[in-house]
Amino acid sequence: PGKLDESGLSFQTLRAENPALVLTSITGFGQTGPHRNYKSTDIVTSAMGGAMVVIGEASDPPVTLAGSQAFVMASTLAAVSSMIALHHSAETGEGQHIDISAQEAVLAVTSICGVGKWLEDGIIPRRFGTATFASVPSGTYPCKDGSIYLMVNRPLHWKALARWVNELTGNQEILDPMFEGPSSVRQPYRELLDLYISELTGNFSVEDIYREGQRRHLAMTPVNTARSLTRDRHLCERGFFVELDHGDDQSLTFPGPPYRFSETPWRIAKRAPRLGEHSREIRQLLGQKRTVPKRPATKTRSGGALQGLRVLEFGAGMAGPWIGRFMAWCGADVIKVESRAYPDVTRLYIPPKEPQ
Repeated sequence: PGKLDESGLSFQTLRAENPALVLTSITGFGQTGPHRNYKSTDIVTSAMGGAMVVIGEASDPPVTLAGSQAFVMASTLAAVSSMIALHHSAETGEGQHIDISAQEAVLAVTSICGVGKWLEDGIIPRRFGTATFASVPSGTYPCKDGSIYLMVNRPLHWKALARWVNELTGNQEILDPMFEGPSSVRQPYRELLDLYISELTGNFSVEDIYREGQRRHLAMTPVNTARSLTRDRHLCERGFFVELDHGDDQSLTFPGPPYRFSETPWRIAKRAPRLGEHSREIRQLLGQKRTVPKRPATKTRSGGALQGLRVLEFGAGMAGPWIGRFMAWCGADVIKVESRAYPDVTRLYIPPKEPQ
């Protein structure tokens, strides 16, 4: 924070040249506030954002999520916010300065396990290893040749799993009605249920229990290694992996597009650049004097950046409905379409403070 101002490139200065400009800043703690000048890394952001409170085994030191997830969360929110601001700019001619705090980004996505769990439910989250706090049972379970990840939320899914354990192991206790209902009912018995489920998973290979779990409509997925992922039958048959020329007569396999749209397809056209490979072209580009056309800014829409946009939201679970809610906060007219027979799973999250 403050670096652009020192260089004479503050948002106010740039906006005077181009009122429609959208400038996005990503920092550890935002542009304002008492922590704005604190240094930050992914692990600092994960800790200060509350995510590390529930990651790892209770007996171990705190651990962070793999894959720089705090930075991924902040970058994702920055990208989405930029697109919304660009839409608003195209409609009104008025730009915006987007201020992304990585710490706030982590706080925003940890409502199930972070401080929100205390504020809403009076529950202090704990660490359960690979398990998800809000889903019981959940976590990584051992198989004959690896591990499987299981997550149970819906009452019918629990019944299906309990019947399966009973059929294979003869365990009668797992059929006790006291375990039935939403995950909160099973929370006190998490460790006991993990023992019952491990008796089941230990009888299968990863592939076999994955397929049988699918047949029984249970949310199971293999814990893949890098090697097993590249051999995944589904990904291979869908043509997910692509071969790219990596230079020096080398061809390497890369992950391809995560989705393919019929009208706006995209593909990975070339390899990632080497360090400094395009430095000369970039310096030449920056050295060119460009004229930015000025557009008169209009009054900000009172209804939000997405005012006038109508959205049909068919999502279920968490991510889809959350996106719809965010778009509504930005002024869109969001219509949620939901099945009467299979209502959204989030309706099963009953706050203990207000069970009615």
